[in-house]
Amino acid sequence: MKKSVYDSENFFELYQKLRANPISLNNIVEKPTMLSLLPDLKGKKLLDLGCGTGEHLALYLEHGADFVVGMDLSEAMLTQAAQNLSQKRPRFSLYQSSMEQLNALPENDFDIITSSFAFHYVQDFPKLLADIKAKLKPNGTLVFSQEHPIVTAYKGGERWEKNTQKEQVAYRLNFYRDEGERDRTWFKQPFKTYHRTTATIINQLIEAGFQIEKMAEPMLAEQPEWHAEFKDLQHRPVLLFIRAILYKN
Repeated sequence: MKKSVYDSENFFELYQKLRANPISLNNIVEKPTMLSLLPDLKGKKLLDLGCGTGEHLALYLEHGADFVVGMDLSEAMLTQAAQNLSQKRPRFSLYQSSMEQLNALPENDFDIITSSFAFHYVQDFPKLLADIKAKLKPNGTLVFSQEHPIVTAYKGGERWEKNTQKEQVAYRLNFYRDEGERDRTWFKQPFKTYHRTTATIINQLIEAGFQIEKMAEPMLAEQPEWHAEFKDLQHRPVLLFIRAILYKN
């Protein structure tokens, strides 16, 4: 089985320390935006791809979902997710698998499929969308966030142009048109992500049969209380969010 970078030695512990920070991109930007894009969850069956430690699954249950399924490649993530969701039994199931193997998931007929901060890890996006389509009920909803294509474009060199005071003044897009694999490093661990332009993402969703309902590129423009904490959002969005409906005949 393909191995998750989160199962590398000491990596998961460092990740947990990062996520423990209440003032983080995940807590201030990602979670609120995801929740704002979701339809009414009451009584719904939901699948979360790349579910991590189950934080989003817990939120979905708290917002009325009837049953949630989490899928993640990382054994460490799922072990923690089972602990975090222990009080929610029997309203959830967890599966260790990569999103590329979604077609092997034994459960079907989801009202909603979500994914947070994960689709940029997937090489074959059209195949993933076809697998999602097969798992959704008619008129089902897909809501996902991923690293914004402005961010995934990076290959090398300086990401930022800075002034003489070392302040960020512009974000460079040298390699935006060059789609494909990117070699990355985080906590000294190498891993791969995949860059697609915004047009490619949208067109592949349309080609798969999805109708785009809403997009978001949160930059906290209406929340000045966070502008000093997240200065880089003055210049570019970190995340791209999309809500799409699958209309089946």
